Amino acid sequence: MLEDVRLQGQILMEMATFLGDSYIKPVSIALVIQDLGGTEETFLNVLTKTHQLVHNNDISKYSIADFKTFYQELEPEVFKNVHDVTIVKVLNGLASIYIPDLYPIAKHLTTTFQLDNKLPGI
Repeated sequence: MLEDVRLQGQILMEMATFLGDSYIKPVSIALVIQDLGGTEETFLNVLTKTHQLVHNNDISKYSIADFKTFYQELEPEVFKNVHDVTIVKVLNGLASIYIPDLYPIAKHLTTTFQLDNKLPGI
């Protein structure tokens, strides 16, 4: 049974890749959370707490490091060794599907990440 779940996860990852999944435009935020080792509970916690953060605070000056700290405190085991690109991917996924008010800062941080790492796409 566990192998079936892992195979299903692999199937979903392959489909996401085929659909053009990237840190700029993630196909599924739930898939990102699952890939980090998170559960449905993790996903709901990230969604709910990020929504609260966005609507109860001024996040306009937040950096990738600020969001990384936020997620590491929220879900320490899942976000323990997370890379900046994954934080950007989480923010873009949440902004595009669930939390439209997150969009401006997600796009700003995406551009900052690309410039800092000399990546194409801007």
